[in-house]
Amino acid sequence: MLNKNVLFVLLAYIAVGITVAYVFIRDDKVEAVAQQVAVEEMSLAEARQAFWARDMARAERLYRKITTADEGNINAWGELGNIYYLQSRWQDAAAAYTEVALRLVEMGDIPQAVYLQQLVSRLDGKQALRIHERLRSQQSSTQG
Repeated sequence: MLNKNVLFVLLAYIAVGITVAYVFIRDDKVEAVAQQVAVEEMSLAEARQAFWARDMARAERLYRKITTADEGNINAWGELGNIYYLQSRWQDAAAAYTEVALRLVEMGDIPQAVYLQQLVSRLDGKQALRIHERLRSQQSSTQG
């Protein structure tokens, strides 16, 4: 039979081992997230550079790649919407701006979401309705 002190020491070693493993795993996760953010920022800068060079096909491709990898990237969605808007691709622009507006509602930036809803309503009524419904849903949840 194990002595209580020996058992206590063994349990302490196990706890320390678990804590150390957690810290290393946590550091790897933090590093992976930081690396992903750096890649996304680099890609965003590359997409912006293509946009300013008027290489719209490349810029669109890069923005689409970013939005596929990170659906919550409102900068990429908004800038993709700008490309579509400049090309008179109204429904595509409305869809991209709608993605931005929906995320702004989630973030609580209601005034900016309402502004985008007004813009989208001139481009595509169905997309504007999606924003309107999300705004109404958000308003109901904050009142209830």
